[in-house]
This record gives sequence, C-alpha cells and structure tokens, in this order.
Amino acid sequence: MPIKVGLRHIEIWNDSMEDAVRECEKEPINKGQIVFYGPSYFTRWSTKWGNKPLCETVLGKSGTQCCINRGFGSSCPEHQLYYYPRMIRPLEPKVLVYASTGNSDAFGYTNEEAWELAQRVIAYTLTDFPEAEVYLMSSTRCRDITEAQIKDRREYNSFLKEFAEKTPRCHYLDVFDYEPMTANDIYIADGVHFNPRGYELFADFFNESLKDELAKY
Repeated sequence: MPIKVGLRHIEIWNDSMEDAVRECEKEPINKGQIVFYGPSYFTRWSTKWGNKPLCETVLGKSGTQCCINRGFGSSCPEHQLYYYPRMIRPLEPKVLVYASTGNSDAFGYTNEEAWELAQRVIAYTLTDFPEAEVYLMSSTRCRDITEAQIKDRREYNSFLKEFAEKTPRCHYLDVFDYEPMTANDIYIADGVHFNPRGYELFADFFNESLKDELAKY
C-alpha cells in the first residue's frame, strides 16, 4: 500500500507530527500502565485544552493514576504505525486502548486501507507484550452527524467488532452508540472535539468499560 501522508509533517494542516511525538517522549517512562493511543480526542483530554486530564479522571480502583495519554492530534493509522516504536513500545503497556478512527479519509485512505494499517499496530502490541489486553475503540460521533457519516463510521466499527470477537486479548469498545455521547451539546465550536462536559461523559464511559482493568490498580 502506498504511503499517502507525510509521516513527520502534515501538509494539509501545516502541523508537525514529529514535534508532538517529541513532546510525549519528554515525559517519564512509566511501564505497565493503561495507555491510550489515538488522535485528537485523546490529545485534547488535557489541561492545555481546558479539560481535566485523562490521567486524573480515569483512575484505578484504589484511586491511583494508572492511565497514560499517548494521543497525538491529526494522526491516522499510518502515523500510529510509524510512531509505535517510540510512542508505545517503551511504555510496555498492560493495556492498550487504541483509537484508530478519525482523519484517515482526510488523507485519502478508505476504511479498508485504514483498517489494514491499524491491524499492524494491534499485531505489534499483541506480539511485543504477550500478556497485554487491547481495547479497540469505535468511531466517535460529531455534532449534526449526517446519515452518510453514520453509515461510513458504522462500517469501520464493524471491522473492529468482528476482529475483537475472534482475536484473543482484544475487546471492542462501542462509544458510538453510548447514549450519553450521542447528544449535540458536548462539542466545542468545531462540532468535532469535545467540550468539558463531553470529556466528563468520555471518562464515565471508560471508567465503566475498563472497570476490570482499573480494578488491578
């Protein structure tokens, strides 16, 4: 499959992916945690964007912080695969929450092509860490989502769900049909990214969906 994106620089947004990854690499290495990997709806789950950070809202049963945010905005599976050795492998996660959806169509990838690349990220994780669990997060919605967008995202979600059902240590997380997050008032002005209320609901979703994993911390 030909590469369709600039892996270090995103031309269509005039942004540097490499800079975002280097910022993550400045953080201390804390192994054996729950690592969230994906695009901007993880990236913006931070004080920089006016939101209470992921690590402070999804906590272990004991109240300890056990989640690491490795979201890097604008990324698609091509970027996530390319940067896996630097973003994920050093952390040796016990759990990977992987959001491969979003941005692929902007770079010219079909759902099938994006999914092919995402599967490689999953394969690396399952191979590198034989005891790790991988949670595949569905597409998210957007404000005033169209029927065409719903159809497209459900198609991609079906790939994730089918794969998780037949693959050991893989699980499907359906946030797309999580009723509290189907509202139109949980987004900032762009209609795509969550506002603080949206992130509160996002945290509720993960605290429930990952409760068995969070119970280990």
